[in-house]
Amino acid sequence: MAAPQHKRAFLKHVMVSVSGPASYAAGGFDVEIGELTEVYNAIAIISGGYLAEVAGITGNKVKVKVYYFDYDATADGPAVEVPDATDLSGQTVRMWAEGI
Repeated sequence: MAAPQHKRAFLKHVMVSVSGPASYAAGGFDVEIGELTEVYNAIAIISGGYLAEVAGITGNKVKVKVYYFDYDATADGPAVEVPDATDLSGQTVRMWAEGI
């Protein structure tokens, strides 16, 4: 979601770094950006060879979906969401966010 034109001059840009969840839930997990009250845009990356996607933004919470690459499973396509209960606590999620 783009910021309204009158608020663009007041946008803050924030970088956060958090550990992944100990038990991933399908659909993603929330990262709260405490420095902002409303996030307009975000980009997420994750360590360990995984791919992170911003799946949604609500207020100052960003939902992050995590994928892995399963090159043996051609039916799965290029990337597959990690299964429920996957331990990602050893991975670092870095996020850039802008908002107010």
